This record gives sequence, C-alpha cells and structure tokens, in this order.
Amino acid sequence: MAVHRWGEFGEAVMRMMAQTKPGENLLIVADTWTDMEIADACLIAGINAKANAQLLVIPRMSHTDTRELNPSTAGAVQGADVIVAFCEGMFPRKAAVRKACEKGTRVLRCVPKGIEDFLIEGILDVDYPLMVKVCERVCALWEETDVCQVTSPLGTDISFQLKGRPGLVGDGMATEPGEVDFFPGVDATIAPVEETINGIVVVDGSLIPGGLVSAPITLRLEKGVITSVVGGTDANAWRSSLESVGDPKAFHLCHFSLGLNPRARWSGHAQQDEHVMGAITFGFGHQDAFYRGTVGAAKVHADVVLKSPTVTLDGVLMLKNNKFNPDLGLGGL
Repeated sequence: MAVHRWGEFGEAVMRMMAQTKPGENLLIVADTWTDMEIADACLIAGINAKANAQLLVIPRMSHTDTRELNPSTAGAVQGADVIVAFCEGMFPRKAAVRKACEKGTRVLRCVPKGIEDFLIEGILDVDYPLMVKVCERVCALWEETDVCQVTSPLGTDISFQLKGRPGLVGDGMATEPGEVDFFPGVDATIAPVEETINGIVVVDGSLIPGGLVSAPITLRLEKGVITSVVGGTDANAWRSSLESVGDPKAFHLCHFSLGLNPRARWSGHAQQDEHVMGAITFGFGHQDAFYRGTVGAAKVHADVVLKSPTVTLDGVLMLKNNKFNPDLGLGGL
C-alpha cells in the first residue's frame, strides 16, 4: 500500500481538490471508522495552507441513516467555508450540510476505508487535467444525444433520451460556492429523460449497497421505473434495501454515469467501482436538483455498476470494451 504518501495526498487535496485559501474556515470531518492518519494529513495540509483548520470526529452513519447531525456538529458544519469529509452514510444530504451549501460552503467527501491506494493513486498518479477534459467532451456529446443505448453480451439492452438534460462533470473538486463533490474523480453523469427510459440492465459489477455481485442481476425498467429485480440472494437483498424505506421513488432511475479514472479497480467499494474506466453506473432514488430531472428527493439513493457495456449515441459507437471511439475526440486516457 502507498499509505506512506498521506502527506502528499493531503497537500494535493487542499491545493487542487478543495483549493483552500488562507483565512478560510476549513472543517475536516472524520467518523469513528476513519483512519485518522488520513484526516490528520489533511488537517496539517490545511494548516500549512494557512486556513483556520479544525478536525471533528463524528459517530459512523450507515448508508440509510436518516437522522440529522447533532447541534454541535451542525454548528461546526454551518460555520465552515470548506468541508473535507471522510465519513460513511448520507452526510452531504443532512439538513445542516444543505443549509451550509446554500450559504456557499464547499463540500468534498470520500469513504477511505478499503480504497486507500485508490485515494492516493487516483489523484497523484493520473493526468487529472486530461481526465477532466475527456469528461467535458463526454458531457457535451451526451447533451446533444437523442437516443443513448447501452448493451452488453449478458443481456443489457436499455435506451433513453439525454438531450435537454445537463451533462455534469464529476471532477472530484469543490471549488465553487455551494459545490458538493466526491473524490477522487472523474466521472461524467446525467439524468436521462425519465419517460424515455425502457429496457433491461444486467448488473455484473457491483450493487450499492451490497458490493460486488456473486452472479448477474437483471433489472427491467419501464418509463424510468424498475418493474422487476431478478438474480438470487444479491438481488433480493438489494431490492429489500430499497423497499425497506417505504418510498416508491427508490425504484426510479435518477442518473446515468461513466467512470473515467484509469487507476480505479474493482473492489466492491462504491467510490472506486463507479470510477473504473468505462464502467457504467445507473443510480436510483434521490436525485439532486442540479440534475434538472423529475425524480427529486427520495429517502434513499442506490446504484448498480456495469463492468464493460457498449454505449452508442444516436447509433454511433462511443464506448466498447472500456475503450472510447477515438473519432469522437475522446482519446488519451
């Protein structure tokens, strides 16, 4: 493992990912599952950046924890100019975090446990500007696409319209007031037009929550809503996790994303799997307003990740075998 590089990592997070400025109120949030060497490295880097840096440790939250932050934590969050959070759960969707963002707080988040090497290599050992450039090109192509089709040898065959929705660059940075992102990046994401989403998705990568699948899982969708989940134990557990919140929107497709980080590897960890080069993620449930979709708020967010699908845009090949069609200006990674 490359853990001896946490100091270098912390400096890169402060300099590039958060672009922390002298005098800013910087809050590092860790939870009781966090390797404190990571949080400490970012705290030291924040101090070196001449920010007013503070480290706060909170109890670990589960993926579906709907409780709000306690008053002392909420106060620290709302007093920050920039937050770097190493914690599980629904932290970015807590009321205190949303209110802070409305006032201009920038928020970065990752869950480091189990992907320590990727945290370091996915920032320090890649051409980050190139990843962002390719991502911007993908988003531009998507915004002009009438029909996007995703297929795979296992049986995935789903199509939907993208034109009319904004393509969003998930660069893993939080540099603008009110911006929230996960790091490391990079991924492209968009909300397909809901009523145009029809077909079959066969999941061969991972489930979130759930981890790597032990056997393929088949989802059938009609007008953007899952109508069936088939595939044994993994499928039953994933379906049950969505049903348990009692919100029908948990089964509504809310985003379509493409991983672009050459250092990401399959691990069963959501934050790494979704960024594997050429992997496709379909998200369900909670949909943030910046997607400009119609799903909106939900009690849960869940994802499925496909390892190596084929993607065509209005009949033109964009992606196959985790490689881009260079004729579309997507080379270099």
